[in-house]
Amino acid sequence: MRILSILLPASLASIALVGCQSPRAVDSKKPAQLAHQAFRTQPDWSKDTYRNEALIANAAAKNARVEIAINPQRGLLLIDNQIAMDFPVATGRPTYPTPTGHFTIREKKADHVSNLYGKLYDAEGKLIDSDADTRTMIVPEGGRFEGSSMPNWMRITDSGVGMHIGHVPGGRPASHGCIRIRRQTAQTLYKILPVGTPVTVSYGMPALGEGDAKPTPQVAPRPIKIKPITRPSPAAPDISDTPKPSTNPQ
Repeated sequence: MRILSILLPASLASIALVGCQSPRAVDSKKPAQLAHQAFRTQPDWSKDTYRNEALIANAAAKNARVEIAINPQRGLLLIDNQIAMDFPVATGRPTYPTPTGHFTIREKKADHVSNLYGKLYDAEGKLIDSDADTRTMIVPEGGRFEGSSMPNWMRITDSGVGMHIGHVPGGRPASHGCIRIRRQTAQTLYKILPVGTPVTVSYGMPALGEGDAKPTPQVAPRPIKIKPITRPSPAAPDISDTPKPSTNPQ
């Protein structure tokens, strides 16, 4: 995994002289925007993490927010509406979809353990289910349930959905509904984002002007079966044993 880190001053002015015109200051937001655009033009950028350390250093309670996009499986950290981080995530699988909407970080816990999902062991300590669900499982006599570890837990719903360190396979949903984030990224978010930070979960990325339409499942067209035309067979000759009337004159 590569991490692209951009060091930019919080305010940057560029002086340009055109003919006899006076010096003109360039918008301080433009360099950060161009740096992020340059990141997304690199080969395999979707496997990497973008970090603008100068913006991250300026994170405060009232200027930070997070966007999570289900379609591209990416997340954005925005500081003063500028992209400070652009990172891979893993949201919920189709059977455990991550809810969309506007949320806030409600709780933070450095060492959180799930009480719903984890591993199930028998009395001898043998793993019998690596994806156990406490709502449906039956613990064998002498066995035990071990909840999944969710370090740097940042809860966003009352139903138990949050952001945390976890396996991010890249480009596809993989969780039970939570938002998994790679370790270094999650550690940064956990450190700088206070309880109350806004988190938006949608299908696109509003900050990048992407739509929020849920993707239409691609269903392969059903093959058309052509029924063969059955032609009637010619009449079979009469081979019955019924005697035919005589044609001899009486």
